[in-house]
Amino acid sequence: MAFGPVPSRRLGRSLGVNNLPEKVCTYSCVYCQAGRTRVLTTGRRRFYDPER
Repeated sequence: MAFGPVPSRRLGRSLGVNNLPEKVCTYSCVYCQAGRTRVLTTGRRRFYDPER
C-alpha cells in the first residue's frame, strides 16, 4: 500500500510505502496517514513466505 505525500523533515515531502497487509500495526495512532489500525497486534508472525 502506498500513501502520501506525507511531510518529511529531511526531504520536505515523501511517499509512504507499507508492504504489510492492510493496516496491521502495533499502534493505533490517530494521526497515521495509513488510517486507523484494523488489526492491532503485538505478537510476531510471518506475513510473507521468506522462501518465495
